[in-house]
Amino acid sequence: MADVPSRFVREPNPSEWKELARLGRERSSALRLRAAIVRLSARRVPIPEITRRLGVSRPTVAAWLARFEESGLPGLRDRPRRGRPLKLTPDAQRRIGLVASARPRDLGVQSATWSLPKLRDYLVRTGGVPVLSLESLRAALQKGGLSLKKAQTGTTRKGTTMIPAAFQYYAPTSIREATALLAQHGEDAKILSGGQSLIPMMKLRLAAPRCLIDINRVPGLAYIREAEGLLSIGALTRESDLEESDLIRTRYPVLHDTSKVIGDPLIRNLATLCGNLAHGDPANDHPATMLALGAEVVAVGQKGERRIPIRSFFVGPYATALNPDEILTEIRIPMAPAGSGGAYLKLERKVGDFATAAVAVQVALSKSGVCEQAGIGLTNVGPTPIEAKKAEGFLKGKRPDEATVKQVAALAAEESQPTSDLRGSAEYKRDLVRVLTGRAVDRALERAGRAM
Repeated sequence: MADVPSRFVREPNPSEWKELARLGRERSSALRLRAAIVRLSARRVPIPEITRRLGVSRPTVAAWLARFEESGLPGLRDRPRRGRPLKLTPDAQRRIGLVASARPRDLGVQSATWSLPKLRDYLVRTGGVPVLSLESLRAALQKGGLSLKKAQTGTTRKGTTMIPAAFQYYAPTSIREATALLAQHGEDAKILSGGQSLIPMMKLRLAAPRCLIDINRVPGLAYIREAEGLLSIGALTRESDLEESDLIRTRYPVLHDTSKVIGDPLIRNLATLCGNLAHGDPANDHPATMLALGAEVVAVGQKGERRIPIRSFFVGPYATALNPDEILTEIRIPMAPAGSGGAYLKLERKVGDFATAAVAVQVALSKSGVCEQAGIGLTNVGPTPIEAKKAEGFLKGKRPDEATVKQVAALAAEESQPTSDLRGSAEYKRDLVRVLTGRAVDRALERAGRAM
């Protein structure tokens, strides 16, 4: 049998090193031997020296190194059911689809195109999926209707169309009926409100729900109202409703700023604020604004109604605190007191694009000009939307001046967690947070002064 393609096996990632160490303590002498072969080769020990140290033949060493190159750590184990792919969770399947559809360089990988080994290494290294073989990854791509060739360009070939996988469609007329359908179908179901994120993902087969529950026929979910100290926004309130609302424009300018920069008018006519939050995308604009406003979401499920503070709502990329049978039915924001002002500033590569970085700021000033309340949210500079707590704490209780604003901006930049991609390096994005925070604080303070 020929040796592996390179003289030495590829460098295992940290999780693989940890697993190799564990395999070296297995009861099975065969597993201990295979782990030792890979560890020695990864440490640049030549094959002849490995055969001498371990007392095994050259073909045996070459075979296990080739298995590791081909299938990762699962390749070191016996395969009584050869070719059976690893069963992945829906979250892992979704993660594979999202990464495979992106250009490698957008994710900091120095390659123009994906290969199966490069895609697997990136997914394992970033914690997106457990250690998996190339066969399992290939099966996952096929299940999602993806190929690496399609994913490299992000376009379809001439003569093809983007068609979602087959699904069942339901149009309930009450929340109770909708939650019952969610409970019945579990993770195979998705809620459709505006559909401006879900439908494109379904067309590209990055999402393949078996059941679509359209809540647009549920009455009483489209409203914007102030009552009992709260601004309440219903699940079917469109972005264009927020953009055109006199109440939002005059009393909640940070929310008005945010709605204006989402997509384009066609998208805003359909997209909803609640859907924007429930999608859980850290690049979406509203999550940071809701953090700055100190909002809470109302979720309704089979067990009744639940209120979730926005600070604990986003638990990971595209992951929220909603239970599988729950629907986000309302956003509640503390009513803006006198002397309040806010601003949302966003830098994007083109109009309607996701932010390179963005900052939401909400403040409330006393009659003497002291900042009594401060909220600062950061967009697309971390795995989830970020509340800049240190910056908020520094601003509260002070009469803001130029030096204070500079320090607040510096603290917000320190709290950001950007990564490098085609939109810019991590250092550039961190400095962009600093600049945008300073400008957003200045604009929020100006608006707060006019509202006193």
